[in-house]
This record gives sequence, C-alpha cells and structure tokens, in this order.
Amino acid sequence: MRLAIWSGTTPRPNSSSQEMYERQLQEVELADRIGIDEIWFQEHHLIAGSSVPSPNLLIAAAAQRTSRIRFASMVNILPFRHPLLVAEEGAMLDNLTGGRFDMGLGRGLRPPEFEAFGVDQAQSREMFLESFDIIRRVWADEDFEYAGKYWSVKKAAPLSPPLVQRPHPPFLVSAQSEESLRWAAQHDIPFAQIDSLVEQARRDQAFYREVQLAHGHAPHPRLYLMREIYVGDSDAQARAEAEAHLLQYWDLWNRYTQFTTGGRLPDSYDFWRRQAPMLHAMSLGEVLSHDMAILGSPQTVADAILRIAGQLDLLGLALVFKLGTMPYEMVERSMTRFGDEVMPRIRHLLEPTPQRAAAE
Repeated sequence: MRLAIWSGTTPRPNSSSQEMYERQLQEVELADRIGIDEIWFQEHHLIAGSSVPSPNLLIAAAAQRTSRIRFASMVNILPFRHPLLVAEEGAMLDNLTGGRFDMGLGRGLRPPEFEAFGVDQAQSREMFLESFDIIRRVWADEDFEYAGKYWSVKKAAPLSPPLVQRPHPPFLVSAQSEESLRWAAQHDIPFAQIDSLVEQARRDQAFYREVQLAHGHAPHPRLYLMREIYVGDSDAQARAEAEAHLLQYWDLWNRYTQFTTGGRLPDSYDFWRRQAPMLHAMSLGEVLSHDMAILGSPQTVADAILRIAGQLDLLGLALVFKLGTMPYEMVERSMTRFGDEVMPRIRHLLEPTPQRAAAE
C-alpha cells in the first residue's frame, strides 16, 4: 500500500502567501524525509482560502527540494486548458522531476470556476474526454492534425522536451460516479475517492474490477482512498487539538451542498448532488466512527489504517494532514509522529510485494 499526502493550500491568519507557499514546500521536504511515497497538489481558482491556480508550478518548485518522493497534480482541470499545453507541461515536469511525475486529471467541480473561465460546466465530461485523447496522442509523439468539438491541434514537430518515463507518465483520476469509474477502469487508470464511506469504496472497487477485467486488464489494485488525519500523543490530546480544525475543514461539504441546493450543478454531476448533502449532514461522531477522518494516538491511527486496509484492496491511502487553518507547527508535529510512530506499526502494509510491483 502506497502513502500519498493531498496537500492543500490554505493561508493562516496573519500569514502572507509567500510564507504559505514556503511552508508547503517545507511540508514536501518533511514528507520526503519520513518516507511518504507521493504528494498531490490540487487546482482551484479565485478562492481566497485555496490559492493554487497551477499545481504544476508547485510541482516544479518542490521537485528541486526533494530526491525521492513522487508528485501528482490532483488534478489538472482539463476543461480550463488547451490539451497540447497540458501535455507539454507534463513532459516538462517529467524532466524536472527526473521521472517522478504522475499526471492527475479531472473535469472540475466548482461552478464559480467554470463561470470565471466562461466554460459551460454541462460540457465538462465531453471536454475531459476530448482533451485526454489529445494528451495521449501528443505523449505518443504522433504528428497529427485534430479538429474536435472543443480544441484544434496541428502537431508537426517532435514533442519537446521528450518524456523521461516510458511509455508515458502514469495517469491518475478522481472517480466516484459510475460513469467516471467505468471510464477509469476501461483504461486501467488508478482512481482516487474523496471522503467515500468504506462500503461505498468497496462497492465501487468491485465495479471497477469487473470493468477492468472485461477490458483485458490484470486485476491490480487501483484505488486511493482519501482520509483526513491528525496524530497526537494520546487520543484525548489529538481530539482536543484537532477537532475544531477538522470541523472547519469538513465544512467544505456545506459549501458544495449550497451549490447543490442552489441548482448550480448540472445533471452530469448527479453523484455530487447526492453525496455532498450526505457528507455535510454527518456529525463529527459519525465521521470518526466510520473512519472518515482519523484522530488519535499513533496506535489508534495505526489501528484505523489497518482496519480500512483490511476491508479494501487499496493501491494507497491519500492523507490530508492540513485541516482548515491548523497552525503549521501542529501539521509538522502530526506528520513527524506519523513517520516515527505510525509507519512502523503498519510497515507490513507498506513493504513491496510482487503484486504491487506488477501494479506499478
């Protein structure tokens, strides 16, 4: 099982954007030191509390300060960029990271971002699929002309720079609706799920596996499950220190519920129209009892991870250590405890196996 960190970018009170980005790069350095496998950067636009218009720029900066950890955009929102540019930036990042880059792709979720770019959100799936096909052809270094519904391309020269990873950097997607899961499974692409209940993830994993096999792919694990986490010295201390920050972070689902009740999500986002209100309605006790978030001592955190891993065939866990405006020092302490005291307790899950090697 791999370990990823989904690294959000939220300014702290009385803190500048410069300090925020520097702290995020220090977080990457710490993740590299404690043995985390991969770090993911999100993309959001025109949000004061999440200033990451380009995850690719963060990857380029972080790659120069690390030697081992892999990077992923989670995600590049395809409807907002020309696919030739996305493919070229991916090739450049593959070189800047020395082949430590995964291309995370998505179609976007927040209505205000689509409105800001003047993009019809109802067309986001079609745009995503068209863009993905173009990126694959660019990375295959084909010379081709393409005149699609949304983009045109005339590639009459070699891809520059050429890719480091062959045949191309791995893809990664966020997939929770049946249509997205089917598409990911057809292409055998690893998929991440945000705040899914274990029983939801188990159902979706079974569906993915069925489609995966039907398209001739080996039944390798492909699921990354995302979980919020805080590691304290004791359960009581962890709860006392992190509870308010977790509640602030969980209010994300209230914001998406407002889009849902306001009729701003198109029919193609029906999964989120149902999922966001369900998550928003959960009490803190329900969140913790369902292992949706993990707060506690190193042993409690390790037990929760072992419990989740025992119920799913995971490719990895994607952990969120930065909860709301949690002070940077608390994030660093939690991450350090995780590396020093949790990882040894789950070491057998993290050891390479023939199945994992084949999947990778």
